Amino acid sequence: MGAVISSLFFAKLFEVSLPTIILAILALAVWTVYTMDHLWDAYRSQNPAKTFRHLFHQNNFLALSVLVVLGIASGVVMLWYLPTITRVWGIALTLVVIGYFIIVGFQQKSMYHKEIMVALVYTCGVIMGPFSLYQGTLTTPHILVTIQFVVLAFSNLLLFSYFEMEIDLHQNFGSLARSIGKSMTRSLVMGMLIFVILTVSVCWLICSELDVMMNSQWIILLMSFSLMAIFKWPEFFRQHDRYRFLGDGIFFIPVLVL
Repeated sequence: MGAVISSLFFAKLFEVSLPTIILAILALAVWTVYTMDHLWDAYRSQNPAKTFRHLFHQNNFLALSVLVVLGIASGVVMLWYLPTITRVWGIALTLVVIGYFIIVGFQQKSMYHKEIMVALVYTCGVIMGPFSLYQGTLTTPHILVTIQFVVLAFSNLLLFSYFEMEIDLHQNFGSLARSIGKSMTRSLVMGMLIFVILTVSVCWLICSELDVMMNSQWIILLMSFSLMAIFKWPEFFRQHDRYRFLGDGIFFIPVLVL
């Protein structure tokens, strides 16, 4: 849902209309990739899962694997109903995802750059539909909002790794947060969020006459402050995995301008 809402957000930014098939295949692709990733984590974990989502994937490994296969098969069929240019870009991104899983499968130790890869692939999936149908020339504001979204997606994932560092250590899952430590992770995330807020100011200066761009920056600002709030009150958000609800919930915020 967050991916679909975010894609519609970019469609409004690029002033294009997205066919339903693009949104349907995006939702299916995001669910399939994330489920495959969790199934892989469950498969290679040498210890009992410490989180509900990993335990869920361990306990329902076979059923979820079947659903993933069905999801991939459905996605292949749906590809041919996409606009030609979107299909070409979609196949290219699919090959990147396949390559990612191959690299992960053959890597001897857990990948520390997982958050970066996931943020980039997720953003590419979200903007692919609107970008592929856009007929004009990309402007500086378009590029700026895309960069902001990538940084927010990366901050979101890095924030999760920050909260789950002990769990990742127990299950031998690699992450950038484990590689650089809690203090550096916190500084990096806060630095990226401050960067996003500063770029919002820049965008307001150069796009003051464009309502759609101004509205997009209010959304980016709300997303940034939501992630900052998690760091401001970590103990509160650590309870019952609230940091995940709000962290993933930021991708629902763009619905305010749809």
